[in-house]
Amino acid sequence: MKKNTVKEKLSAGKPAVGTWLSLASWVSAEYMAHAGFDWLVVDTEHSPVGFETMVHCFQAICTTDTIPMARVAWNDPVLIKRLLDAGAMGLVIPMVNSPEEAEQAVKAMKFPPQGFRSLGGGRAMVYGSDYFASANDEIAVVVQIEHIDAVNKTEEILSVEGVDAGFIGPNDLAGSMGLTPDIHCSHPDHEAAVMKVLEAAKKVGKPAGIHCVTTEAVNRRIEQGFQFVAISSDAGLMKAAAAKTVSEIVKGD
Repeated sequence: MKKNTVKEKLSAGKPAVGTWLSLASWVSAEYMAHAGFDWLVVDTEHSPVGFETMVHCFQAICTTDTIPMARVAWNDPVLIKRLLDAGAMGLVIPMVNSPEEAEQAVKAMKFPPQGFRSLGGGRAMVYGSDYFASANDEIAVVVQIEHIDAVNKTEEILSVEGVDAGFIGPNDLAGSMGLTPDIHCSHPDHEAAVMKVLEAAKKVGKPAGIHCVTTEAVNRRIEQGFQFVAISSDAGLMKAAAAKTVSEIVKGD
């Protein structure tokens, strides 16, 4: 089966950096994959990406060594099964607030006896004839720690067998704390919650991840010990680059 280099990096204590795909375009996905990211997550939670478009994005990503992943819309076994059968080599599961919810995600993503994922195969079988035997080891299970209740249970959540990493969703975390999200997540209480997750992850020996907006933030988080780190999204990077370009053009108005 195709090797998951992201899981290999995380297991070795190295950072793996990627971004979100939300433009609903497999052409964009192909360009982003050739940019050199470790992984790309097709976002099916907060974007207009449809199922077939997601499959095309996976196909485009697979023209490179970048690992194709997706964020599922919810911690739902039916949704999880379809995304994995379509070829996701890892899933980001939103709003996991308890060890029980983490265990549900793991079981939905694993073939028996570790879980209850149906052995249907689907497009994922192109990754190798040994897919059924190897998928449990190669597919990454990333649970989102994006509520203050999850922050307070991070150690228990990340201790669930089969969970490969915990990923902080800064905006939802801020909202659950009664804070207004901002791109720098600068409130001291928010930063304290972020560091609490990182400390718990280090304690149980699981990688922690977080979403960032700037390269400066990415580098700072990696220095702190975060490993599964996202920078913006295809849409965010495009808008930022376009705005910068326009601002630099002398129009003579």
